[in-house]
Amino acid sequence: MKGHIMILLAVLLPSVALHAEKTDRNDPPVKTLTWGARIGFAATGTYLSDAFMNGHKYTEYIQDTQVGNFAALQFRLNTRKLLIQSGLGLSFNKSSYYLDKNSWDQNSTKKDEISCSYSMISLTVPLQFGFNIINRHPYCMSAFTGPLLRYTPDKYYSVEYKNFQPYQFTDSPTRFILGWTAGFSVQIGRTFLDFEYEATINNVAKPMYETSGTDTDYKLNRRAGVISFSYGIMF
Repeated sequence: MKGHIMILLAVLLPSVALHAEKTDRNDPPVKTLTWGARIGFAATGTYLSDAFMNGHKYTEYIQDTQVGNFAALQFRLNTRKLLIQSGLGLSFNKSSYYLDKNSWDQNSTKKDEISCSYSMISLTVPLQFGFNIINRHPYCMSAFTGPLLRYTPDKYYSVEYKNFQPYQFTDSPTRFILGWTAGFSVQIGRTFLDFEYEATINNVAKPMYETSGTDTDYKLNRRAGVISFSYGIMF
């Protein structure tokens, strides 16, 4: 029996290899450099850590994930299996979060919520490395990951705090925000769909400052998580 199986494999394997080689030869060569444009939506959530005020640590918060949008130009360096992509994007993000001022007190029976809402418009530059799971014309399926740099000018950042009485707070954006991305792309012909998640590494805003003149001790670290979906065309 083993002898028959070995003979069968000896006959079939060369045939399969020749067929695969013929298929590869019929595939058009991979374009080394491609570029395109995409537009989409981005849902932004805010994650808090080290939230303190006057010696009290806030242990409960709620994030309100809100949807913004973005547009981007991108280019990609390709081989049959690997890719490097970058580009320049314009992203509008907004988010809100709510803190319970009484969450530090285990004996408290009611909530006293304070809130913050912010929006920002940023220029984004990614540098992503990936792997082509499928790359046979006209189909391509890729996974990628890498850093992303955001630049947010002061005039394109707005923030509103509510129920912080007797304190009045404001802040300004961290101009350069570094994030890490991971995503998935499906391309058919010239059109493609991208799904991407970004987690910022540093705070999205500079430390809050109190404007009412009340002496208070506070600290609030904020990072953002952005889930995006986009539709694009390769030129």
